[in-house]
Amino acid sequence: MAKNNNNNPVTKKELGEVLGTFAEDVLLPAVERIVDEKIDQKLAKHTHEMKDYIDSKLADQKGDIIEYIKGEHTNEMKKYIDSTLDSKLANQKGDIIAVIKGDRERDNNWKLKVVEILKRNKLANPKELELLTDFVR
Repeated sequence: MAKNNNNNPVTKKELGEVLGTFAEDVLLPAVERIVDEKIDQKLAKHTHEMKDYIDSKLADQKGDIIEYIKGEHTNEMKKYIDSTLDSKLANQKGDIIAVIKGDRERDNNWKLKVVEILKRNKLANPKELELLTDFVR
């Protein structure tokens, strides 16, 4: 066992306290500083890359956007923009309809489930249940 300055043996408790204090006061702050530096470096790199990407995309479209806002765009440009929007909307129309149908189906299934619960627990009379079922379908 190690000995302290008074030639008394160091106890496990004292050693644990010293090591715990050392870890809290020295090791943890050092590790935290290193991790923070690494994260800051990575974030700075990705932030810079994202800024460059966005700037390049905006630069590509800046002239067209300014012409369009000022009304200096040609009929050809207007037709191109309109056709692009129309085609994108046409492509998404099916997706939108599918989402709406899915929402309606989930809603109807939920309503039928409620009717089944009412029927099973005898919380409504048969005529009311029939009306509710017809309403859902």
